[in-house]
Amino acid sequence: MTSKLPVPYRPLGLLKTLIESLGFQVTHCYEDLVFIEHNAFLLRMEERGEEVSLFFNVDSEVDKRDGIAELFSTVGKTHSLVISCSGTYRMTPNEEDGTISLEFFG
Repeated sequence: MTSKLPVPYRPLGLLKTLIESLGFQVTHCYEDLVFIEHNAFLLRMEERGEEVSLFFNVDSEVDKRDGIAELFSTVGKTHSLVISCSGTYRMTPNEEDGTISLEFFG
């Protein structure tokens, strides 16, 4: 009888493999956040390794969100990940210092 290994804390390698298998590219990682090309959505790794939150950019196409969320949820399960849609976010550049501010909405 085989047992599944526990999902590690902040499973970036696992997420990157999953994201690329769906045809998306990771553009940047910062602490617990995984940014995806075109910034239509991002993933946040939660305290428990298997839990991942999906947030959509407030400017993303609303009619595509449900399909993407369902895809990530379904494929995530095959990797022992629980990927749930958790809301939206806004990304704003800070002109003064060249950084970016993120604001999350539930």
